[in-house]
Amino acid sequence: MMTAPVEVVRSLRCQAARFAVLANTDHNNAAAAWEEALHLRCRAAVIEQLSELYGELGSELRALDAFTNSLRRLS
Repeated sequence: MMTAPVEVVRSLRCQAARFAVLANTDHNNAAAAWEEALHLRCRAAVIEQLSELYGELGSELRALDAFTNSLRRLS
């Protein structure tokens, strides 16, 4: 079973928040923790945008399919 993109995004953002907290508390590893937090946030943003694009393309495809079917009925 596939995990919904919204769940993946939520999980990545939660992990990023944990790394941000770690960066604020562990000054020796702050740079690495901030870098990981940023990386996770970027991954979440990309997945979120791809999910939205997938939804938009699906809507356009359904509209084009309906249009094509209506043209077929005319001929």
